Parts: sequence; structure tokens; C-alpha cells
Amino acid sequence: MNLNKLEAFILVVEKKSFSEAAAALKSSQPTTSLKIKSLEEELGLELLERGTSGIQPTAAGQLVYHAAKEISQRWRRLEDDLHGFQDTLTGTLTIGASTIPGTYLVPGWIKTFRNLYPKVEVTIEIGDSKKILDKLLDHQIDVGFIGLEHDSNKLTFRPIGSDSLVLITPNGHPMVHSDNPDLSQIKQYDFVLREKGSGTRKVMEDYLSLHECSLSDLQSVVSIGSTEAVIAAVEAGLGISFISKLAALPAAKAGRIQIVEKFDPFLRNFYFTSLTDTENRPIIKEFTELLFKG
Repeated sequence: MNLNKLEAFILVVEKKSFSEAAAALKSSQPTTSLKIKSLEEELGLELLERGTSGIQPTAAGQLVYHAAKEISQRWRRLEDDLHGFQDTLTGTLTIGASTIPGTYLVPGWIKTFRNLYPKVEVTIEIGDSKKILDKLLDHQIDVGFIGLEHDSNKLTFRPIGSDSLVLITPNGHPMVHSDNPDLSQIKQYDFVLREKGSGTRKVMEDYLSLHECSLSDLQSVVSIGSTEAVIAAVEAGLGISFISKLAALPAAKAGRIQIVEKFDPFLRNFYFTSLTDTENRPIIKEFTELLFKG
């Protein structure tokens, strides 16, 4: 068995297509099919079947897929660690980030890191805080930047930045002109929420709880999966919302929405997180030291 067969199998399962897997491998479809056939013959089991939604793994294929992912990830980490013994750091760094740090903070840090280590390939995956944590625990990413902490002895969390949540409304909304905007007024209007698992939503829930209020007290009309989508919904008049000030300022400057300046913003932290058992991997160690130097 070799890694090329396993990587081909992983991609076919994830993309549910031989042609798309072949494209990702920069190979031909027949070559990819032969690799899968060879793997099945080697294991003596059928690993894939065609379903209504595309190619699906069999029960045995599911077991092989998860094992193959772990083998592939361990091999990649080994390669990266061995590169650390060379004079120039090389390898890959996969970063997971929730929307706000991933959009407004992480690119600058990556630029600095790449200036120091140009041979390291860096990729960013954006998702809500919960999805990023799940991917980190599953070794699908190397480090994360998220808006909430998680109680786990497998993870290390360090504050990396802060932001505030501000109240935004469509242009000309009555709350913009209110002398003393408060939560009692917010309850009167339709509200746009971030989706469950979002760090923004969790911070908002905590803030409401401190003021003896909850999400159920709001006239929620929709839950949306990204900050930009929330801004677009508010701009369209769907409701009001709390979002990151980092995202709200450019939207307000562009005249898309308005910020209720007299409503006191509430602070939130962003955290850098990594697995405790991978902190000393050369690439992760160098990246972490860059973030927190001085």
C-alpha cells in the first residue's frame, strides 16, 4: 500500500467524483480509477459504491477513509517536522479561523510569517468557531483563530486580539435617532442572528444574559452563517443585528448600514488555539513565537 492510493481514495470520497479527484491530483480519471481499484484488490474489499448523490464509501470504505485521513495527516506532520531540521523552514501550515479574525487579522500575520519563511505553504479555512475547533481536534488544521474558548485539556488557548460588537441597523432606522437606545427597544424590532456555533452569537448570548435577557426575547427572523451575509440582510431591511465593529465600520462608511453610536458596544476576545501535543512542531512553534514575540 502506498500514500498515493490513499490520497486518491480520500479525494474521491470527499469530492464524490473520480473526475474532480483526478483534477485535484493533477492526474487523469483512468489513473485515479486504477489507484482505487488497486487499493480495493489489495484490501480484498469493495470500498466505493455509486449513489443518488454521487460516489459514496461502503461501510468498509468509511473505515478505510478515516484511517487513510489519519495516516495522511501523520505523514504530512512528519514531513514538516523533518523539514524543521533543515536550515530553511519548509512544509505546510493549515490555519482555521472564524470569520472576523480570518478576514481582518490573520492575513497580516500570514504575510509577516511568509516574509520570514517563504518556503512554507499556508492555507486558511474559514468557518464558525465550533467548526474550527472540531477540525483542530480532528487534526484537519494545525492552528485556529476563534472567538470563544473551549474547556479541553487537548487544546491551548491564548488571547490574540479584541474587538467589540456594535448594533447595526438599516439606513434611517428609528434606533439611530434614539437618545437612549437600550435592550428594551431592541426587542421591538426584527433581529438578524448569526448561526449556532458562531463566536459572535455566543458573545451576544452572554451579554444578554448579564442583562437578564435571552435570544428568545428577541424577534429573530433569520439565522445567517457569515458576518457579510448579516450586513447584507440588515442593509436589505430584514432587521437589526449585533456584529463586529471591524466589519461594521467599512460597511457603514460605504453607506450600506448605520451603527447605533449611542448604544454601548460590548467587548469580545479572539483566541489563538493549538493542540497541546503539536505545539513543538517546528512550523507551529515558529508561527506561535511570531504571534507572541515581545
